[in-house]
Amino acid sequence: MGGPPGSGWAYNDVRVNLLCLALTARFGRSLADVLAEVMSPLGASDTWSWHGYRDSFVDGVPVVSGGAHWGGGLWMSAADLALIGDLYLRGGAWVTESWRPCPVKPEYGYLWWLNDTAKVMPTAPRTGRCARGNGGRHLLWVDPARDLVIVSHWGEDVGQLLAEVSAAV
Repeated sequence: MGGPPGSGWAYNDVRVNLLCLALTARFGRSLADVLAEVMSPLGASDTWSWHGYRDSFVDGVPVVSGGAHWGGGLWMSAADLALIGDLYLRGGAWVTESWRPCPVKPEYGYLWWLNDTAKVMPTAPRTGRCARGNGGRHLLWVDPARDLVIVSHWGEDVGQLLAEVSAAV
């Protein structure tokens, strides 16, 4: 990608891994410890984990990866992920920024896919936003207009799932 900063867009894990490294440096501790401070008050289970690889340390602090590839990353049940969806459903300044369209990729915000143009999930309502993983087979769908959070792990046709649940609500 050439051009000045902000003039191009590419989806890849490198940007998420760089964000994790920057946040680890900023907090000076593991992001798993930071996330625990969010998950505990939400009533999450103690079964989730967020970890890096065997050799992913900076100054003795574990640096987690953004994606769950090759054994590292965030591993969480659908119930715990739904708690994060509910947190986003309540809104706030960070959510507003997260759901602001990127100037060069209007269907993407801060790590969230925005369905305003129906390009992300054509069969689902345009009011929804989603975080996806594992090639789209893991999904966290938040639809503030319907007060709805949907989590799907290993779904083959999440578009159909969203269409059917949204129609029923």
